[in-house]
Amino acid sequence: MDLMPHKTPEKGLAHQPAAGAPPGRPKRERTRPRAPKRKVTVPERDYWDDAPQAGAAAVPPAAFPDAPAADTPLVPAGSGERIIRIRMRKRMRKLRAAGLAAVALTLVLAAILAGFAGVYGASLALLGDVVDSIGIALTPGAGYPIAFTLSGFRSAVPLAGGFAAVGEQDLVLYAANGNELRRIQHGYGRPDLAAGNTRVCLYNRSGKELRVESRSRTLYESKFEDAILLCAMSPNGSLAVFTRSKLLVYDPMFQNIYTFRTQELPTAMAFASDNRQLAAGCPYAEGGALGGTVYLMNTDRDEYITIRNSQGLPLKIQYLSSSEVLVIYDTFAAVYATADGTQLYRYEYGGLTLQSAAVSADKNAVLLFGDGVHGALTQLTVLDATLAVAGTANLNERAQSVAASRTNAFVLTNGGVLCYGLDGSFCGTVVTEKKPLAAVAAWQKMLLLTQGQASELKPPGEETPAKEP
Repeated sequence: MDLMPHKTPEKGLAHQPAAGAPPGRPKRERTRPRAPKRKVTVPERDYWDDAPQAGAAAVPPAAFPDAPAADTPLVPAGSGERIIRIRMRKRMRKLRAAGLAAVALTLVLAAILAGFAGVYGASLALLGDVVDSIGIALTPGAGYPIAFTLSGFRSAVPLAGGFAAVGEQDLVLYAANGNELRRIQHGYGRPDLAAGNTRVCLYNRSGKELRVESRSRTLYESKFEDAILLCAMSPNGSLAVFTRSKLLVYDPMFQNIYTFRTQELPTAMAFASDNRQLAAGCPYAEGGALGGTVYLMNTDRDEYITIRNSQGLPLKIQYLSSSEVLVIYDTFAAVYATADGTQLYRYEYGGLTLQSAAVSADKNAVLLFGDGVHGALTQLTVLDATLAVAGTANLNERAQSVAASRTNAFVLTNGGVLCYGLDGSFCGTVVTEKKPLAAVAAWQKMLLLTQGQASELKPPGEETPAKEP
């Protein structure tokens, strides 16, 4: 049987079988007529257009005062908040992506630096602090004031714009935005704190245990052979531990880098901002008089400088710069040159009893005199960097302690805070419902801690509207 190749018929022609081929099924013709296509006419202009359409009456624009412009997209009612939320989510995604990119870049740079310098441990320690800072910055916070509860409050120190506080049972860390970062139970009999920029050392005073905490984890714990008397921490996290037999200095990875053997008892200790210079003050008795010794050390060399006097006991030490150190004694204050221990400036108290002292960011020494009992004896004195008197004030009220910011001095009392300028001028009183516990100078702000609340402390007239914690 001959088969002819199949050929598709042209559109619109009836199918015809090829010559000599068997007849196939004839194509069925459509009997139902198609539905006509609908024609939709869309007007070219809306009712608020300036020019009227042909055959239509012109509508003045004043008849529709709320009508949007012709090129303004219409937004459904109630969708404004939804658009804001969508934009906020997009913004947060961009911030997280930027944070992850910064972390990745930091990891790469740290690996490169560690490979060249051979300091893997120190690089990783600094990297951990950077990662903590990025994570905290990407976590939103409501700011201060915040609810603050701590049983048996002992002390508080600044920590990366926030603060760390220790009580009889717990150590609690707060961020600069007011978020509580960590709460750690310690079990120490006499807990005390020493802090650097981003980490804090919690130690058992007269005990043998200590631990160093970052804002996200425990970095290390240690137990010493001798009792711990005093600790100090540098800005980069180097730690000085003064025990009954020696002074030990550890780098940020807790590797011993310096040892100073002595059996003296420390009363004050501080690092310089270069993380290498260290000063320690100890009392001593000679000829029936109680004096003090200050040791100026450097972890890069074995030599040290001794400053000894028989007129005062060192109570507080603070480096004003890498070349000058301020020592506040119980009877006078002095500034020494770190190169050779030469006394540069001195201020005598004139028989007044020093109750508390603080140093501002602008190197002003703020001294609170009094016995804590008689208000008439309470006096505030502000000294400049050369220990010249910048201002004085008679408080006539019993006081607890003093704190200093870049522009103000704050005297804590049983019922609130007395605020003064660094020239001695009175700025006003901040009244608190509960007794103030401490004032912490946290970077650009002063934080006031009371039992139940931590808030930003400002002189009257500078306060921001308070919010409920």
